[in-house]
Amino acid sequence: MSKLQLDHTTQSIALVANTSWSIYNFRLGIIKALISSGHKVYAVAPQDDYSDKLTAAGATYIPIKIKAHSTSPVEDLKTFFRLRSIYKRHRFDLVLHYTIKMNLYGALAARLLRIKNISVVTGLGRTFQFSGITQYLIKSAYKLSCVASSDLWFLNQEDRDRFVSEGLTSKKDTFILPSEGVNTKRFTGTPHYSENKIITRFLFAGRLLKDKGILEFVAAAKQLTALEKKVKFEVVGFVNPDNSMSVTLSDLEDWQKKGWINYLGSHEDIRPFINRADCIVFPSYYQEGVSRILLEAASMSRPIITTDHVGCRDVVDHLKNGLLIPIKSVDDLVQVCRQFLYLPIEERLQMGQKGREIVKKRFDERKIIEIYFSRIFRSKNTIDYPTKHHKPH
Repeated sequence: MSKLQLDHTTQSIALVANTSWSIYNFRLGIIKALISSGHKVYAVAPQDDYSDKLTAAGATYIPIKIKAHSTSPVEDLKTFFRLRSIYKRHRFDLVLHYTIKMNLYGALAARLLRIKNISVVTGLGRTFQFSGITQYLIKSAYKLSCVASSDLWFLNQEDRDRFVSEGLTSKKDTFILPSEGVNTKRFTGTPHYSENKIITRFLFAGRLLKDKGILEFVAAAKQLTALEKKVKFEVVGFVNPDNSMSVTLSDLEDWQKKGWINYLGSHEDIRPFINRADCIVFPSYYQEGVSRILLEAASMSRPIITTDHVGCRDVVDHLKNGLLIPIKSVDDLVQVCRQFLYLPIEERLQMGQKGREIVKKRFDERKIIEIYFSRIFRSKNTIDYPTKHHKPH
């Protein structure tokens, strides 16, 4: 049973994350549902191109300065005090924290002010990849934040088990939210296969980080474009010069010049690119919560090739709606891509249809919103869904 169970009279609820982009793209559904049900919703995040869109969606936007990739104790202390200042000024009834720094310092700030708060662990990222004193400090901070959270949510079983095994929390104090959901009415598509289709397109989409598998994707593309004439490897996503794990624009230009990939740039609306692809390839070894691009691809009836890894295998039933491979294995990736190339059209269609069935059954945004409401409020039947869907982002 949740420790929250707020009354369903008007509440002030803040969503706090390290980018406005992530709040808008991953949590707009819950924002709209809360607003439509009479609650006052705030979005607390650094300013970016999506901050104004949050305001347009009906949320009250509050900017905050953070350095998301910094490991400086001084910067982290600044983040804590900035969050505490915002919480003290607005006195929210509930704060929903997303992403690592907000979970760590937001929960502590809220607890000190006796504000109810939820920490949503959206994936472990590189949390446990440090060593020595850095790892000790991270674990100590997370243990404090787990205690400070009114409710502690995970997106998959493995992340929860890791926290429990590390002694950061107990299983009884946790809850699993099965992904952040996907709008299956918005992410829908009709496969366009035909028996005389000439080209098979494999698509990598997302943040172009090395641990998301972009290098393995390019290595497989290099081999397969030399072996097969009826294949194209396409990439959509943005580079991040501030992230040491990001590939560079010159890398992408070089790979394209060599004919291995076709880089299609960064786009707000990924749907046209999923729709023209035959298969989504995501060889990630990042500690995903539940991969968003895989949810979107499956919702659009596209087969998936991804790794047998946390946050990726959750979306794929092997051989049913996609194919799973070991992490960091280019050879296995080449093999399953060739396997997919020679699949009969009917089998590809069946894979895509199965993927959409899985998403509608387990990951549909409306189901996730219902879980939010039942976990947060005493009443379970007060959701007022917006009548209009948001415009493509």
